[in-house]
Amino acid sequence: MADEEEKQSGLLIPKVFYHSDTKTPMTNCIDCDYDLMLGDRYYMIEKVYKRYEALDSVQVLFEYAICNQCYDKMKEGLSVESMFTLSNYMLNNTDLEGMQKRIEENPRDAKKWLTHCMIKGTEVSDMNEFQIGACFKGNELVTDFMPPFVIGGAAMEEITELLSKETKDEMDGFMDDHFGIPPELRKDLILI
Repeated sequence: MADEEEKQSGLLIPKVFYHSDTKTPMTNCIDCDYDLMLGDRYYMIEKVYKRYEALDSVQVLFEYAICNQCYDKMKEGLSVESMFTLSNYMLNNTDLEGMQKRIEENPRDAKKWLTHCMIKGTEVSDMNEFQIGACFKGNELVTDFMPPFVIGGAAMEEITELLSKETKDEMDGFMDDHFGIPPELRKDLILI
């Protein structure tokens, strides 16, 4: 996930990455229960949202924090084909200029970095489904590895189509183990 050369941004965990129920930081790895606040491991937080137009509401479908050791172990279960295809897709489709511009315009406000899909450029307010993610160490955001990001439903659909059956099965297993989300609700959900 990240090496020891990376530096932290000096920004505390943005509240958008807090647990949606407790409104506090996620303190433990979903897989091994490691205390992430010790500050000796990098970790990733991912949150998946769905907009319910009839309710005029955006709800968190699921959220988790995973330490770099468990993340790396999970990635080992993905097929080489999928890892190559996904890396290639991200390299060729990520709007790095747009991400950089949002960071430069709001250097101390990570929430404002999360306004557009990093692939399609679509505004979050125009998306029905999207996910956000970021890397952390202890109680601070780490930005050298990857700034906080948003991936919208259209990009998630494209990415899902690129994944091998082996990789999709591995992701389904992770979802079953930790969330119990029925397959029809997770058809386009991916773990970054």
